[in-house]
Amino acid sequence: MKHILITVLLIIIGGCASWPDEGQGGWAEKYQNYPLTDEQNELIYDTQETVVLSEFEHHVLKLDLLKAQGIKQCMPAQLLKAQIYENRIRRLIAAQMWEDAEHDLLIHYHGLNQLSKHFETVNAMTQCAGPTENEQVMTASLKEQITELLNSDNQFSFNDFQVTPKYISRLSQAADLIKQVDKINLLLVGHTDISGQQTNNYELALKRAETVKHWLGIYGVNLATITTLTQGSLSPYSNEPDSNAKRHSDRRVEAIVIDITDKDTNKKVHALSSWTKVLNGPKGQ
Repeated sequence: MKHILITVLLIIIGGCASWPDEGQGGWAEKYQNYPLTDEQNELIYDTQETVVLSEFEHHVLKLDLLKAQGIKQCMPAQLLKAQIYENRIRRLIAAQMWEDAEHDLLIHYHGLNQLSKHFETVNAMTQCAGPTENEQVMTASLKEQITELLNSDNQFSFNDFQVTPKYISRLSQAADLIKQVDKINLLLVGHTDISGQQTNNYELALKRAETVKHWLGIYGVNLATITTLTQGSLSPYSNEPDSNAKRHSDRRVEAIVIDITDKDTNKKVHALSSWTKVLNGPKGQ
């Protein structure tokens, strides 16, 4: 029995000491060599500090929207409580207490969602908010913020249609704001860099747009309000000389926020079904 155990032990040790040749597999090939390239550094998920600051700005915007909608007239005590909690997080950020701030942001997030739903119910039953002068201005600011989040950088890796972790967080924030705005549609236009054949680029770009649509749907956005198109590599992000950074920027989904109705201006509002013609048509259409 002793000899059998020794034999088994030698086999295990020998097996563990035997590695495949380079290019033939093995765990070592899964590890990334350092230092990272500039593009790989850009794809790394945000630091805790950046995430906290981004989420805090997002929550401040949501509370400002509730104030613009007249929540103070309906629920002054609950608004004051939310403002106190917001100031608490602001102090934690000023003291660079990132873990505590991140914990309180999670509580604040759920609190704002409950407050928003409660306010919507109370106002619908009592009309306590009344007309608000700042809501239209705030809605315009929200649309700008949605556009900025959806069009942020570092969306996709090379030859891939799965969104990066950093872009997923932006999509989550954008979806949260989209649900606060009535009567808008989204047009998502997929793009690629100049690598590869144009036919394949069309397909890849459409998959990227569909992936963004998929994630927005997961976060609660009505998919019926989203249309996807593909431009392949026809519309580069800029006219700068070809470089890795430029190609990285070209791997994107361009998001366009479209008002369903535009009564206050003389702008021409296109139906989503005609946007393919608009994108490929003459300037000024």
